[in-house]
Amino acid sequence: MALAITPFRALCGFRPLQEIAKYLNSTPELKAMIPSQIAEEFLSLANSRTPSGPTEKAALKNLFSSLMTAEEGATKKQLNALLDRYKAGDAHDDEDENVVKLVLRLDKQFPGDIGIFCAYVLNYIHMNPGEAIFLGAGEPHAYVSGGWSLRSIPGLI
Repeated sequence: MALAITPFRALCGFRPLQEIAKYLNSTPELKAMIPSQIAEEFLSLANSRTPSGPTEKAALKNLFSSLMTAEEGATKKQLNALLDRYKAGDAHDDEDENVVKLVLRLDKQFPGDIGIFCAYVLNYIHMNPGEAIFLGAGEPHAYVSGGWSLRSIPGLI
């Protein structure tokens, strides 16, 4: 469990499948990072009635794994294209303004990092002092800003 001791920002857990699909369709630089077969399979399941079913989980895992293990040259090319487009104020209509701001912020903090693309697949959370979030085992997460303390929960850890 992470407990905010100052205003805190982080990426934690996956966005709903439909949100990820929206970004995959609206952000060509993101889509270019995912092999077409994996992207097509994910998009076909994004409106599933069982978003946490085994087939959907496997598709999400494949999408995230392919993104995080993308070839370095492709990553740099697509990330530079994305950043150039956003810095020029050329976000597409379907691209959320808050995600655009987050991408630009992450680039300032972690220039050239593949994790910048996580802005499209992970939830961006904001916590105030005293608020907490549970981080499940194996759940992807990343610190963005603020102060926090990690606490274990008796019986779980």
